[in-house]
Amino acid sequence: VTGSPSVVGRDDGQACAWAVQTNAPACGSSARASFDLYTDQGNGARRVVSLSFGAGVTQVSLVAWTAAGIVASGDNTCGYFGASTLATSPAILIDPAKGAATGLAPRMGPGCNFQDIGDDGTIVCSVGGSAGIRVITPDGKQTNYTVPGLTSEKCIDGGVALSADAAFAAISSTCHTAAATQLFVLKLASGHVVTVTGASDLAPTLWTPDDILIATDFGRSKTYSVTPAGLATLINATYAAQTSIG
Repeated sequence: VTGSPSVVGRDDGQACAWAVQTNAPACGSSARASFDLYTDQGNGARRVVSLSFGAGVTQVSLVAWTAAGIVASGDNTCGYFGASTLATSPAILIDPAKGAATGLAPRMGPGCNFQDIGDDGTIVCSVGGSAGIRVITPDGKQTNYTVPGLTSEKCIDGGVALSADAAFAAISSTCHTAAATQLFVLKLASGHVVTVTGASDLAPTLWTPDDILIATDFGRSKTYSVTPAGLATLINATYAAQTSIG
């Protein structure tokens, strides 16, 4: 594939999808960022659909492919030091079979950035970047959760990963007042939050089908497994995990 496409693997490891951007407007342009979505589910590449984002978006990326569908997100690097000038990044849910696309903003509510989606369509997004996370169930119910660190203006979220069954969410938090990034596991049914122990500076990569979190060590190319109870165990001291599992 020519260029630098954005690629995601399907949760079962048996297919992949990629976005090839067909229009990347300059910052400040009223033109729309557009892209073609391709999939390969074992029988060759297939262009599924051509889509576009609204004004302000200059770059497109794929962020998830679960049983609920493929999610594409739009952003830009038009601010200082390449920061985005968008208050929230728009996200689109795409049916890989039919190409039907649905904007997720109405479901997530204002000021919430998409983070991940479960197999049943449950969505997790970060509220304002530092106020916590919001979980939206398929019936539209929204629940906000407070996570240590994310309620402080001195902290930023370092990534959120939702388990396929939407039972757990893993959240990493980086604070200016702390020496290391902290990883938390949130049990959605009870709202109980546990702090991950056994390693520091971890970011969530993905959940396995049996609700074990795979996490990577910032900057040191190590991979850990993390139980829902928050115990981290080193499983590879040489490589950092990628975003697919076979």
